[in-house]
Amino acid sequence: MAILFDMDDTLYDQIEPFKKAYDDVFGTRFQVDIYELFEARSVRGDEVFELAQSGKMPMDEMHIYRIQKAFEDLGFAVTAEESLRYQRLYEGYQGRISMTDTIRELLDYCVNAGIRIGMVTNGPSGHQRKKMRALGVQKWIPEEYTVISGECGAAKPDPAIFLYTQRRFGCSPEECILVGDNYTNDIAGAKRAGWRAVWINKRGQDISGERYQPDYTVGNEAELSDCIKRIIDAGLA
Repeated sequence: MAILFDMDDTLYDQIEPFKKAYDDVFGTRFQVDIYELFEARSVRGDEVFELAQSGKMPMDEMHIYRIQKAFEDLGFAVTAEESLRYQRLYEGYQGRISMTDTIRELLDYCVNAGIRIGMVTNGPSGHQRKKMRALGVQKWIPEEYTVISGECGAAKPDPAIFLYTQRRFGCSPEECILVGDNYTNDIAGAKRAGWRAVWINKRGQDISGERYQPDYTVGNEAELSDCIKRIIDAGLA
């Protein structure tokens, strides 16, 4: 059995570095709900993620596109220069991210229980590894159990990245549990691959009409910790 964690907005809160960069560049210029902007940026980023990952769109162009379009979706306009300045600051703040005590204690619990844990994350290799170093994930997750889309040629929700991860672990689909926050990439992707899935639904998203449903749903880190511990204690992982 193996428990695989997403990284962004699962092992740490992406909103914190996002808001710091926003405040530095845009200050109080717009009346924007930071969570709505963050979600809009995620949606717009997904539109061009494959183009950027394949090299068909320069990374700076992707960064400009996703934040400009996110602002447009909320009725505002920002320049390309502001977009790139925001991105550079955001990346800088991501280099100072940290996990909460709750997440650290959960990872300790998994390791002490003899559970193999890993990570499956979307993004460019260098960028994701910088965040991994900031978080110190190597304390719990060995290199051979770290899967980054930019290094394996496939990204969530593509079933290929889940198959690649299974081979790394030597597990069948039924033996893999994915923990993630993004419904489409993490939950639907995992379920399509035959995995079990634990969804951290921080924003209260309604997916009642969707084909793929998580095996477990939690709303915050404390609930996640309780859920994973129950799974382990019941011998389901």
